[in-house]
Amino acid sequence: MLVKDKVAIVTGGGRGLGKAIALTLAQEGADVAVFDISQATVAETAKEITKMGRKALAVRTDVSKSADVEKSVQKVLDAWGRIDILVNNAALVPKTLNANLETWNPFLEMSDEEWAKQIGVNLSGVFYGMRAASQPMIAQGSGRIITIGSIVGINGGLFVTPSYSAAKAGLIGMTKLAARWLGKYGISVNVVNPGPVETEGAIYGKDQLDAYARVIPLKRQNVPTVLGLPQDMANAVLFLASDLSSYITGACINVSGGQVMG
Repeated sequence: MLVKDKVAIVTGGGRGLGKAIALTLAQEGADVAVFDISQATVAETAKEITKMGRKALAVRTDVSKSADVEKSVQKVLDAWGRIDILVNNAALVPKTLNANLETWNPFLEMSDEEWAKQIGVNLSGVFYGMRAASQPMIAQGSGRIITIGSIVGINGGLFVTPSYSAAKAGLIGMTKLAARWLGKYGISVNVVNPGPVETEGAIYGKDQLDAYARVIPLKRQNVPTVLGLPQDMANAVLFLASDLSSYITGACINVSGGQVMG
């Protein structure tokens, strides 16, 4: 088991990528605190973890609120006394996958309220998690912080909003800074950048799928889609959470099938 008896937090762990990550860490021996804004989904993921024979905490958390994150992290410390792994996965994904690219202008159509909401979850929420979890990690002299970014943080994206691409680009810079300052405490900080992923709630139009088929070079046998799968991302997180990556920090690992543009 690659993370046996480690204590992990996975934000946005109630469904999709976060759930796959939480279950994979538990399968590899970790006790997992699942943070999510939905009480129902967070409880379901925690229930599945306990069925694996690992400990689980279901903690309803709004990562866009600093005080909420601090309280949730403290619940983990009160229960288990340490934090070894933080996975910043919670994200607010814009509903733009079926936008008409001939007429849609994301800069003109984005409101101030939507900008603030997405930045609050996708960027500020990651900072709040890093700040809260790094304190006990510093005290224990070890830790792994892994943030789920996006390939759009590198290439700007095509089917996303300005706030989403800006937040994901910001995560990369924040990760590199955190890696520099936290390394002396034995804490690694890295980013996993997914390309488009086939997951619940993500509905891709034909034009989008056709475009991705052109820009994603890797075609896998026995996988019925050119898109990534949640388990692909979970496997990358597991690698960064384990001792297999003990000399890796400040890195961006693209899990995108080789996609560079688009």
